[in-house]
Amino acid sequence: MPTVRNICDQIQNAFTYLDDAKLTIFTNGISRNNARVTWHGPQDEDFLDNSQHPNIEQYITWLKSNNYLSLLFDGSLIQVTYDLRNGEVVGHRLNYFPCPYEIDLILFKRNKPPADVVDDCRNAGNMPILRSPVRFDFDLDTARPGHPASHMTMNSVDCRIACVAPLHVLRFLDFVFGHFYPEFHTAHGQFFATANSRHIGQACLVDQDRRSIHLSWDVHATATGGTLGR
Repeated sequence: MPTVRNICDQIQNAFTYLDDAKLTIFTNGISRNNARVTWHGPQDEDFLDNSQHPNIEQYITWLKSNNYLSLLFDGSLIQVTYDLRNGEVVGHRLNYFPCPYEIDLILFKRNKPPADVVDDCRNAGNMPILRSPVRFDFDLDTARPGHPASHMTMNSVDCRIACVAPLHVLRFLDFVFGHFYPEFHTAHGQFFATANSRHIGQACLVDQDRRSIHLSWDVHATATGGTLGR
């Protein structure tokens, strides 16, 4: 059965590896209570707001306020929140927000504050890169036609691509690095190799989701939540 503690441990272990591998610039601590696991620091309710797709100003606001779990080596943000109730994961929000500018990574290595590096790009008139945030949401309580319980959102709040099940944090990182940083995914293949055995809950696709294009992977639909605690 998933617990706040073992979800917290899984997140901690994953990001400790990324930190040690120098794939991050900074990772906040993890905050937890009886119902939620998230990052330690200011909690911006915009992160949990479905009404607007985040933009560059939102990225900069989150960057300056440390409103994220981890800042990747290229200035991209990772935000992770899991909600639990009665020993089950009932919600999550896993967000990858790519840096909207092409950054000189040497500036990060010189310990210049990341927000200043991004501000310098913006103030110099650098053209932003049109890269959409990619977010995986899971919420059984709000599932309805057109709004799958588990789904991926990109480009627009109205774009909800159904997913077969809630997403384990390592599967999320495997997706991010496999699709957006393939060279690092290959270099750290041993770390990502176990992602396909990580599960946090049962399959939740309904018939309408199956008839549409959706994201699917092997899911061990067990009441114990699979291998999360390993």
